[in-house]
Parts: sequence; C-alpha cells; structure tokens
Amino acid sequence: MIKKVLLGFCLFLGFIAQAQINSKEFRSKKIQLKKDTIYLEKEAINPLRFKILDSSGVQIPKSAYQIDFSKALLIISAKKYPIIQLRYFIFPEFITKTYQSYNDSVVVPNTNNTQKLYSLTSNKNKTNQPIFDGLTTNGSINRGLTIGNNQNSVVNSSLDLNIEGYLSKEVKIRANIFDTNIPLQDNGYSQNITDFDRIFIELTHKNWRVKAGDLDLKNTDSYFLKFSKKVSGLELEAKNENLNVLASGAIVRGRFSVFNFNGREGNQGPYKITGPNSESFLIIVGGSDALFMNGQLLTRGEDKDYTIDYNTAEIRFNTSFPINSDMRFRLEFQYSERNYTRFVSYNKAKYSTENWYIQSFFYNEIDAKNQPLQQDLSDAQKLILSEAGNNPDKMISESAYREAYSDSKILYKKTLNSTSEIFEYSEDPTDELYYVSFSLVGNLQGAYRLSKTTALGNIYEYVGLNAGDYSPVIRLIAPSKSQIFAINTAYHPSKKTQVFAEWAMSNNDLNLFSSIDNQQNKGVASKIDWTQLLVDSNWRIASEVSYEFVQQNFKMEQRFETVEFQRDWNLSNPIGDKQQIGIGLQFKKAKNITVDYGFQQLSYGQDYKGYKQLLKANSLINKTALALDASYLNSTSSLEKNSFIRTKAKLEQSFTKKWIGAFADFESNQKRDLQNNQLQKLSHRYSAFDTYIGAGDSTKVYVKFGVNYRVNDSVRNAEFAKINTRSTFYLESKLIENSKTNLAVFANYMNSKNSFVANEKSLNAKVVYNQKLFGNFINSATVYETSSGNVPRQEYIYVQTEPGLGYYTWIDYNNNGIKEFNEFEIAIFQDQANYLRIALPNINYVNTQRAKWSQSIQLNPSAWSTKKGLRKIISHFYNQSAFLIDNEQERSGSLFNLNPFHLDETKLIGLNLSLRNQFYFNKNNQHYSFIYTYQDSKIKQFYSIGNQESKNTLHQLDFEHMLTKFWLLELKTSFLKEEVNTENFSNRNYLLNNKEFGPKFTFLYNKNHRFSLSYLYKDKKNTVQDFEKMEQQNIGASYLYSSKKNNQLSVDLNLYSNNFSGNANSPVAYQMLEGLQVGKNYTWSLLYQQKLNSFLNLNINYLGRKSERSSVIHTGSIQLRADF
Repeated sequence: MIKKVLLGFCLFLGFIAQAQINSKEFRSKKIQLKKDTIYLEKEAINPLRFKILDSSGVQIPKSAYQIDFSKALLIISAKKYPIIQLRYFIFPEFITKTYQSYNDSVVVPNTNNTQKLYSLTSNKNKTNQPIFDGLTTNGSINRGLTIGNNQNSVVNSSLDLNIEGYLSKEVKIRANIFDTNIPLQDNGYSQNITDFDRIFIELTHKNWRVKAGDLDLKNTDSYFLKFSKKVSGLELEAKNENLNVLASGAIVRGRFSVFNFNGREGNQGPYKITGPNSESFLIIVGGSDALFMNGQLLTRGEDKDYTIDYNTAEIRFNTSFPINSDMRFRLEFQYSERNYTRFVSYNKAKYSTENWYIQSFFYNEIDAKNQPLQQDLSDAQKLILSEAGNNPDKMISESAYREAYSDSKILYKKTLNSTSEIFEYSEDPTDELYYVSFSLVGNLQGAYRLSKTTALGNIYEYVGLNAGDYSPVIRLIAPSKSQIFAINTAYHPSKKTQVFAEWAMSNNDLNLFSSIDNQQNKGVASKIDWTQLLVDSNWRIASEVSYEFVQQNFKMEQRFETVEFQRDWNLSNPIGDKQQIGIGLQFKKAKNITVDYGFQQLSYGQDYKGYKQLLKANSLINKTALALDASYLNSTSSLEKNSFIRTKAKLEQSFTKKWIGAFADFESNQKRDLQNNQLQKLSHRYSAFDTYIGAGDSTKVYVKFGVNYRVNDSVRNAEFAKINTRSTFYLESKLIENSKTNLAVFANYMNSKNSFVANEKSLNAKVVYNQKLFGNFINSATVYETSSGNVPRQEYIYVQTEPGLGYYTWIDYNNNGIKEFNEFEIAIFQDQANYLRIALPNINYVNTQRAKWSQSIQLNPSAWSTKKGLRKIISHFYNQSAFLIDNEQERSGSLFNLNPFHLDETKLIGLNLSLRNQFYFNKNNQHYSFIYTYQDSKIKQFYSIGNQESKNTLHQLDFEHMLTKFWLLELKTSFLKEEVNTENFSNRNYLLNNKEFGPKFTFLYNKNHRFSLSYLYKDKKNTVQDFEKMEQQNIGASYLYSSKKNNQLSVDLNLYSNNFSGNANSPVAYQMLEGLQVGKNYTWSLLYQQKLNSFLNLNINYLGRKSERSSVIHTGSIQLRADF
C-alpha cells in the first residue's frame, strides 16, 4: 500500500510542475456524420465540459447519445443528427514508467556457499490489486506522443484524478488533481492559462495535516490580517491539545485588486473589469472573485445573481437580478500577473487553554526582483525604477526594441519627422525594424492614433504631438514586498467577561529597486475589545467597549474594515493616524426582541473627526416581525462638515400560507463647505418605500408581488433638488411544481422619471414552463426571457502556435504574404491547426434589448405499442421539434423588444434563429425505419470588423433496414441551402445549393466483426458571385473489430473524387471542398485500443491523407491511459 501511495504521490508532484507549463487543448468540431459510431479523439475526453449541439446550435439531450469519455467513443444516430457540433476538452496522452527497486543489469549471482537458512515458496493465489486499492478514486492519467511529417512531435500529458479514503486507520488522503485550460467562450476562442488548474493532495491526521498543490490561503482569526489568496505550494499544520502551528510557502498565482463600478439603469451587462492601472486586458484567477452590492455579498452562478467570464474579465447579471443606477458594486479579485516570480509564506501559531489563548501570524509576500517574467528590464529601465520611488507616474519607459523581421508580427521603422524620430509601420524586411507597444495615455495626450486593426493586432500611426491618444511607452511594474506580523490574545475569566487585544505591524515596500520613500514603508496598528454581560435574567443586558489605532503608514493589501467603511463615515482619502472608539449596549429578551445601541468616534489626525450613533432592533411577536436599522453621523474634515442620517425599517405580518409587508429606506447625506456652509455636489438624499404581498411556501410553490417607489435628490444650485423618481413593480413566483407540470414566472418593470435627462424604462422577465401530458405522450418545455444589456464590438487577433495545438489555419488567398482577417479558417485537419484566436479587451459596447424564446415538443406514442388498431399504428411514429429564437436589438429610448419574432434589420445586433423537426418511423428498430429532418436556421453575429450572417435550410431523409440477419442497408438523401453574408469581406459570401445521396451496406459477421461499404454523391453549386460548382464522389470502406478480450480495432478508408469548377484558392472553395483538394483525395485511419489490465489502456492512432497535388501526410500517436 505504501509503495502505491508513494507512486501516486510522485506522479502528483510531477504534474504539479508540469501543470504550469503544459498546453492542454480545447476541441470544437463540426462533423457531418456518416456512421453512428465515431471516435472523436485519440485522447480521452474530459466529461466535465462536454457539449454536443445539432446543426442549429441546440444542445442535444444526453438521452439521444452514448459517450465513453475514457475511449473518446461517441454513439449517436447519424440519421437523426446528420451534422453535429462538439465542444470538449481532451486529455493528452500519458506514458508511464516502470519503477523497480534494483537495476537487473547490475545484479550478480551470490557465489558464497552460505547455508540455506530458510526456504521460499511461491504464492499460487496471485492477486491483481488496483494501484489505489482501498481508496475511492475517479479519473484518469494520460500521457502520449504525437508525431507526423506535417507537424513537430508533441509529448502531451493530462491528469484528472480524485482520490479520497484512508491510508491507515488514522491517516486520510484527499486529492483533486485537475489540469486543463480555461473554459471555451461562446464566441469560439480559447486561451491557455494555468490559473484555472485545480491540483492538490492533502493528508490529514487528528494531530497534523499536509496539503500540497493549489491552495486557498485564508485567515479570518486576525482582525487586521484578513486575507484570501490563491497560491500553489505547500501547507503544513500540526496540533495537540493546547498548541496549533501552521506553516506554508507558495508561488502566488495572481495579484489582488479591487474594481468599483456603478450599475446602469436596466443594464444587465456585461460590465468590463479593469485593473489597478486601468488595464483592460485581464485574466482573472478562477474562483478568486467576491462581488458586493451596496455592501452585501452576491452569489455567483447561472441561476444565482451574476456570472463572470474569467477570460475576458466581464460580469453579467442574471435576468432575475435587475440592475439600477443606485447600485454600488465592489469586486475583489485576483488577476494573473507574471511580471515577476512572486513568493508568499504564511505562518501561524496558537496556544490556548480553557479560558485564554494567544496566537501570532506572519505573512510575507515578495517579488523576486532579479527574476522578471513578462517584462525584461534593461539597465536603463531599472534606473528609471530606482529614481521613481513609490510614484507610479514616474515609472514610464520607451517600449521600442530591435526585432528581426517576421510576417507574424506588427513591426515599425524609425523615420525622421522634422527634428524628431517617429515610428512608422513597415513590412519591408530590409528596414531596421522595431517592436513597439503603444499605451492609451488619454484624449489628445499622445502623438499616435489607431490606424487599423489587422488579424495580427492593431497598427498605429503618427499624427502629431498632443493630437493622438496613444504613445510608444509602457508602464513599468516595480517589484514590491508586503510583510505583516500580528499577535492577538483573548481572555474570558468567566462566562460574563471577555477581553480581546491585537497588535500588528506592516512593512510595505512598493518599489524594491528604490530606497526613495522607504520611510513610508512601516506602520503599526492595535485593537482592544472588552465585552461584559451585565444582566442575565429575563432581559439580557451586555456591553462592549473597543478601541482601535492604525498608523497612517500601516497598509494591508486586502481590507480589514467593512466593505463600505469609507462611505459609512464620509471619508475621502483622510490623512493621519486612525483612532476609533466604540461603546455598545445590547438588550435581548429570549428570541423575540433584540435592541442594540452603539456610539462610535473616529478620527484621522487633525484631518477628520466623526461621531456616529447606531440603533438596531428586531422583534417577532405573534407572527409580526419588525426590524429597524438606523444611524446618525456628524463629522468634520479639513474642508467640510457632514451630517449623515440613515434609516431602514421593515414590518411583516404572516398568516397561514400568506404574508404581507412593507419596507422603508431613507438616507440624507449633507456635506457642507466649511467656508460658506453651502451643500457640496457629492451630497445626496433619497427615500424609498416598498410594499409586498405573498402566498404559499417560498421554498416550494409561492407567489410574491410588490411595488417599490424611490425618490432621489441631488445638489443643484447649492440646494437639494429632485433628480428622479423610480417606480418598480415586481413579481416572483413558482406557481406549479409537480411531476407533470412546472411553471415559474419572474418579472421586474422599472420606470424612472428624470428631471434633467430623458426618462428611462427597463423590463426583465423570465417564464419557465414544462408540461407532460397523456402519460408522457406529449412533453413540452418553454422558456421566455427578456432583459436589457449591452454587446461588445468584439475584436480578435490570431496568434501562431505549434501545428496541431491550435484551432485555425491560415490560407494566403491573395498571395501577398500578409495575414488578413478573411484568410483564417477553422482547420479541418488537426496538423493544419496552428493558430489560436484571442479576443482583445472590449471598450466599445452597444446598448441592447434581448428577447429569447425556446420551445421543444416531443410526441412519443410508444406506450401504445401494446394496443390495437389505430393506436398500434400510431405507436410506430415519433416526432420531436425544437425551436429557438434569441433576438438582440440595439436599444433606443424606452422601447422594449418584447416580441422575439420582431426582426428589425436596422437595429438587429445579434440573432440565433433555429427550427428543427424530426419525424421518425420505427425509431431504433432498423426495420423499414426512416427519419425525415427539417431544419431552418439563421445566425447573425456582431464583430468590430463587420457583421456576419449565415442561413441554412435542410431537408434530409434517412432510411435503415435489416435486409437479412447479417446485412444492414442505409440510405441517405439531403438538400441543403447554405448562405453566408459578411459586411466587409465579399469574397467570403456565398449561397450554396447542396445535394447528397448515398447508400451504405454493412455486413454484420458477428458481434465482434463489422464491415461497411458506402458511396456518397455530393453536388454543390454557388449561385452568387463566381458561381463555383463541385461534384464529389466518395467511396468508403470500414472495418470494426471488438474483442471480448478488451481490445478493439477500427479501420477506415476513403476515396474522394472532387470535380471542381472555379477558383480553388478561395474561402468559398475551402468550404465546398471541406479542406480537401481538387481531384482525387485519399484518407485513411487506424485506431487500436487494448486494455492491458484492470486500469491501464493503450491507444494507437494513425491518420493519413493524400491528394494529387500533395504528398502523403502521416500523423500518428500512441497513448497510455490509467483509469481509476
């Protein structure tokens, strides 16, 4: 057992290192099925992110197909789904090593004449124990080698393994080892980043714990040193009856940052997240986000409050969480930053007795300034940093450096303009070339402007000093250090008394290259809190006294104060040492009544002083609930004096399965100038009233209706004036929930009447209705949804990668050697996939109103198969229909696009329209069975390089019949009309009329052997522009062998004869020829799978192809996979 665990642990440690550098690939394919059983990959497939869609983009239900993720084997009806779209992650291959105690080549026989002291007998009862015998395991380890004459050899590995169980009676193991790239975005691009890997192994004992891999370092036991950090490293913990010690060391996976933004009236997003220096290109560390709205923590999730795209750094709020302009958001997150290798260590020790404890903490996070990663600092740049101190405005450097010519990069040459040198875009390899990064410096603050966007990136041009928005400079990032030491203690000599105290010291150096401003690095803080129970009878009375001191230079990367501390105290970057005194009394009677009163004083040196009184009360008497939260702040700063009143009150009366309530919310924040006593512009006042009524059980079937009215006042001409009023009507319900029917309705309508700008209206609504009728004869699912938001004008660039590791291929259609947007195609063959499409940060958004309707209906009379007469005949038929329309139009004024079927082409931004119907006879019987498929789809997409619209209409008939016990006949005929229109690339426009017909004969020799012979004729005609034509004849043969001894062999041979008329070097020809060449083309494949033992599988895959104009292309791979 120990050897097996050590082996697994060694494997794990190897993967911890490899996970940071290996490239794992996402696959997205569009496949025209020719048979029901296909092997998708030579590698295993990750089951966590597998999606399969039909040709209209509708997700195919799991009941319609079978998938063996470990073998990458998909079984699906080719007649029912002739064209499918697949999105999944693969597990690259794994080659195991053989481990043994001794090297056989150096073992020599024992020649000593030693008396035999014992004898050995072989154990005839051999056992084959799994490597993780006794543990609960799930997942696989893969490694393999891919080679080919059209690509470099690639050694890939992946790991997806979960382990849990006991190594002994007292030692428990828990491991989650998952290594993949970030989720695919709906717009079709993917990006590799290790911040989304999840790898750890943990051993626990009642007295100790060891955890290695990806860690969530957290501390909530200290008042000042609160933090949560995603890191990769090692954590150790040991404890006994009185002592607990923890130590950890790791590499930081991301830097902490905060992004504050306000909601926009009726706008569900997306909202773009930017970094601390207004960086728009961010990759957020997965799971590190915490979003607060008006100080309240929200929940992330598709059916919760919001979703976040870690790849594009965008937040979108769900329809059931309506957004208005009075919502204040604060996002705390970590983002991927690789400027330096950054280390962190965290140590903690706690000694405790029955009524006393003391604990200490030390946190150290530091950049290795001599190990830069993304920025290679020159001596001149290090000098700039050394002279900048802590001032980021002085950390600016020229970005240009010499670079050799490359057709995959945007390069510039230096030219003389009057008396100064400027950069000018150049494609001449004989020029002295430079790679230049341009930064957005502000409106008319630079000398360059964006000239155009290409497939490789943006090109800038010189327009004159203070005439542009960009400059050829970069902001240097200085290495930094953050150290915090804290110690606290708590003493409770009796049940009525408790005393807490904490002291902390910080050392925060913002620039390790510079000693300037180092006197600002260190600061101290302290806090003491005394709680006393004064009366313990029918009424419990308790008191609390606290004092807090924070030196001005005491700095924490993550806050220790409340989320809206600054707003609660009317603070605006106060200067000086912080001192806060608090006194509180609590009166409590059983569980029915609680009253809290508090008084607090806050000061920052001579710059600010504030006094606050707080009152909170809660009561529940005879099903009547009352809650009150009120405060009054009186403060003075060096520039103004403030008066801040806040009151929230709620009254709710419950009845039998009914309730009624009211809520009032009032704020008045008056900020007056010390000199003239006039109201400042940041003063505000509002009052809001809410009343609601509900019935039912809010956890099951219920309905709730409410009305909210709010008045906002702001300062106009030095006095309060009404800015707007908002009326909100909302409905939340789950009207029906049983085994046959589900109906839920949500609606929120807001009407804002503004005094100085145009009025605004917004509507969010969602209806979900599922129905089963006549014993599942009819199954219906309906979803309607409408909401407001915005759509980005998405920009992309293409980045070259190793062949086989990308998704796109470049074809130089005009032979000019320049990579242009209209020259990138989705690679048909993997060895040609050598480009990735990367999304650029979005800064341009268009306001939209979205209306979505999805409907599916299944008619399944199979339950009548035992009946007689007409119902018996009807039982042979089956029909399923799916309809989807997702309509997003540019929003203007207060008009709503509630009707998803209303298509205003002048305002249409995005559209996904799909209708699919399949009519079956003798479904799955292979006895005069047929499927008629009708599909009509229209998709419009919104890009910065121009809109793209595609339309498809399909009629397809599939027939299947067992001629004899051994012969299966399949016939297929289809008519497909494909149309693509692009706004700016006319050479990509086409209107194809496609016809297909072909039979397929399968000889079922027995359960182990299957032979197939097929013929398929295709006729494609383009009816616009160059009127290309193609006739394709395909003869195919396949053989499938499946053994009871756990091995399988699949062989496919295909001959394509393409008779093409037109320009073969064009996007239209690429689509018509499906990546093949004019004339004869040959493709062949071989896949062999062998199960070596109970958990080891060997896969050998070989692919080949040849055309008349190219030599043979070979691609082969070997993979060893261990399944657990």
